[in-house]
Amino acid sequence: MDQTVFLFDLDGTLLDTDADLAGSVNAARAGLALEPLPVGAIHRHIGWGLGHLLAHTIPEGMHARLPEAREHFHAHYRAHLLDASRPYADAEAVLERLGPARAGLVTNKPGAYTDAIVAGLGWRFGVVVSGDTLPERKPRPEPLLHAASVLGVAPARATYVGDTEVDLEAAAAAGMGFVAVRWGRVADRAPRTIERFAALLPGLP
Repeated sequence: MDQTVFLFDLDGTLLDTDADLAGSVNAARAGLALEPLPVGAIHRHIGWGLGHLLAHTIPEGMHARLPEAREHFHAHYRAHLLDASRPYADAEAVLERLGPARAGLVTNKPGAYTDAIVAGLGWRFGVVVSGDTLPERKPRPEPLLHAASVLGVAPARATYVGDTEVDLEAAAAAGMGFVAVRWGRVADRAPRTIERFAALLPGLP
């Protein structure tokens, strides 16, 4: 394949999921009789997977109750996956123009939620790698390498688009190009940053 393949992160990259994730984290906290946290305090822990998210938003002294917190989170998030989550500007137009042959999704979100969100939005990818698809997850390179393999390209022919340190490290480990979205946490450290997704594909209106 001559054209570059683009792999995308989900939370905070293609989709602004902060409000729905924060609502579910706070539902988990409420289940443990804890006060809610502001969205900003939760946002900084998104991207490493649910285990990391809860471990950093539940007080360390209550970590023995993390399995209970996880159940509260799941019960709430299943019912509120797309209440407030919205695609970022141009995201859907770029995915439509790329088509499944040139677009993959690589996220640390559990597969059940990833699949439900993708189906709910009607998005199409040539490959979807979730946090539980493989034994490894980002920032390990295996999820990105697996996605590139499924799409039939060498890692050097793939570009990963993300927003966090996890994404930047995973792309570097996989030997892929990396593009940061301007609103992400690593915009000031990435080799390339985009203001809008249209900048990935010249000529997109």
